[in-house]
Amino acid sequence: MAKILYKLALALLIATATYGATPNKKKQKKEIPVSVNFPEQNIPLPIKDFSIVLPPAPEILKIHPPQRKVSETFSLQEKSYIAIKDPQLFKNSNTEIIDLSIIPEGAYAFPLPNGKVISPYGGRRKGHSGTDIKTCPNDTIVAAFDGVVRMAKPFAAYGNVIVIRHFNGLETVYSHNSKNLVQSGDYVKAGDPIGLTGRTGRATTEHLHFETRINGEHFNPNIIFDMEQRTLKRKNIICMKRGNTVNVKTSDVLPHQLAKAYKKTTK
Repeated sequence: MAKILYKLALALLIATATYGATPNKKKQKKEIPVSVNFPEQNIPLPIKDFSIVLPPAPEILKIHPPQRKVSETFSLQEKSYIAIKDPQLFKNSNTEIIDLSIIPEGAYAFPLPNGKVISPYGGRRKGHSGTDIKTCPNDTIVAAFDGVVRMAKPFAAYGNVIVIRHFNGLETVYSHNSKNLVQSGDYVKAGDPIGLTGRTGRATTEHLHFETRINGEHFNPNIIFDMEQRTLKRKNIICMKRGNTVNVKTSDVLPHQLAKAYKKTTK
């Protein structure tokens, strides 16, 4: 019996020495640091500023655009007479304002380049409905603004005449032409050739009789063009309908602009 106990104790001792005892270690939880301290570094700022640059605030839109809706198709009567009203004008108000200051360069042209005035609007003949401009026979007449040809035909004392309805609300008349180069319904751009100077109709010399009209009513072309400098006047054209007539005047400042300026001065 003593030998058996001895052998068991010896076997246990050998097994323990061979494999060893597995320690019962508890796993330790890793602690998450509350903050991390980085070493100070001298990081240079970028050479280019990448901050977003906002565009400048847009200007208040002009109340009176350089182009407006006009009638572009014409009846036989509209193709045959000078003084014709446009049903698109004065529909919602008795006042139409044409701001010449916002018409860009290239969107207007003096009707007879290098022309000289030989008879002004009114003048000695109070019934003179336009301005007579002269250069030489068969000189090229050009369209004053973009538009559509309403009338192009011989007409009484006007002789060969052209009437263009422009997208700014005006109409211009070109008469005594030796030849018309356009016909009713043609679209033209400012500066396009439309006719040649002549003395058809009631005329004593070759020249261009040039008229400006709104809603069929003629007014002084010198309101639109500086006839001596042959340049566009950068004015506001205020057209006020009174019954069957239209009064036309110019202003450097529009009424709404005056009201705005008045508010600033009274603050």
